Formats: sequence, structure tokens, C-alpha cells
Amino acid sequence: MTRQPERITAPFLDVVQAFLDAGDDELHGWAIISTTGRAGPTVYKILERLTDMGWVTARWDDRPAEPNKPRRRYYRLTGEAVPSARALIAERRTPQTRATLRPAFGGGLA
Repeated sequence: MTRQPERITAPFLDVVQAFLDAGDDELHGWAIISTTGRAGPTVYKILERLTDMGWVTARWDDRPAEPNKPRRRYYRLTGEAVPSARALIAERRTPQTRATLRPAFGGGLA
């Protein structure tokens, strides 16, 4: 079951928009940071909130960590959350605001 967000900020909307732009692809934190232009701690706190709300699922990369390269955690917007996410963006965003996001590295898995 998904919950509605209690606090909606511009960074929160940026992260939600990144998931909508990704479609059904999984995104890792660095791709979201790159896409939104937001700081890592900000993005990861939002990802934690989205996960707690039931909007996002998370899983660790199946591959073992390599030297100097930590395992990645992948995130995906749940199908149940998509309508709420679209409605939130439509209500809070204009086409000009949406244009400020940058595409992620190939969109999904890296």
C-alpha cells in the first residue's frame, strides 16, 4: 500500500520525475543524482522516503563489489505509485520546470 507524501519539495519532485522519465527501468542513486543535479545526501534521503511510502522498491546489485567500486543499489517506481506520481507532477510542475532535468546515463541499468 502506498502513502501520499507529507512534504513535497522541488528536489522531491525532481526525483519523482526522474523515475517517471525512466519508465519501468531501474535507476541507481548516481544516475538519479546526475539526472536531477541534486546532492547525493538529498537524493538518498528522498529515496528513503519514497521507499518508506511504498512508492519505490530497492534492491542491491547481484554482482559482488569490485575494488574501489561499491555495489549499487537499484530503485524502481512501483506500478501502484505511478498514477499518484503522475498526478503529483501534473499538479505541481509546469513544462518549463520539467525541462531542467538532464537525462541519466542511458536511462537505466549501468
